[in-house]
Amino acid sequence: MPPPRKKSAKSSSKGYLSHLDPLLKELNITSLKKLIFSPSHAWLAAIVLLVLELFVNIFVIHRVNYTEIDWVAYMQEVEGVINGTMDYSKLRGDTGPLVYPAGFVWFYMGLYYITSQGTNVMLAQYIFAIIYVVNLGLVFRLLVRTRKVPPYILVMMSVTSYRIHSIYVLRLFNDPIAVVLLYAAINLFIDDMWSLGSVFFSLAVS
Repeated sequence: MPPPRKKSAKSSSKGYLSHLDPLLKELNITSLKKLIFSPSHAWLAAIVLLVLELFVNIFVIHRVNYTEIDWVAYMQEVEGVINGTMDYSKLRGDTGPLVYPAGFVWFYMGLYYITSQGTNVMLAQYIFAIIYVVNLGLVFRLLVRTRKVPPYILVMMSVTSYRIHSIYVLRLFNDPIAVVLLYAAINLFIDDMWSLGSVFFSLAVS
């Protein structure tokens, strides 16, 4: 009678791993649930989403047609100030008279020069993409600090919204400037930096 064959180390290791498979699957499922539903993992989701948003905005800028609504009018209104007109009643663009406070004029005057008198629209789109990511980071920071918001909420309020990307990088509206300054002020307030926060809040109002 032939002697019994010895189990190879390879087959033994396979048998050992087969016992671990259910445990590993359980750990993966548990980790996945935490990444989706646990507020303690919201910071990780925030980092991943901010990086993803950089690529989403680049894709939108290059693949979706820019929509001209107010950009040309903004540049015309700013150009009036550059030419020496300080009377608000005489500052106009294609969409009508200038109705925004002075902070708008100074900010868009900077964009006027940076974008070659408003002609380099794609550069302006990239600037607004950066503003969008910064604003999103400030909002995420507030939500993560509450320790009550699950990660999937961060997904729903960022990459899934066509409207928000349109406002920032396809329309170049002035509203995002006030909003990013406001969220900067709120973040400073919760860090007990009241004086600096008040400066940012004043800029937002302007």
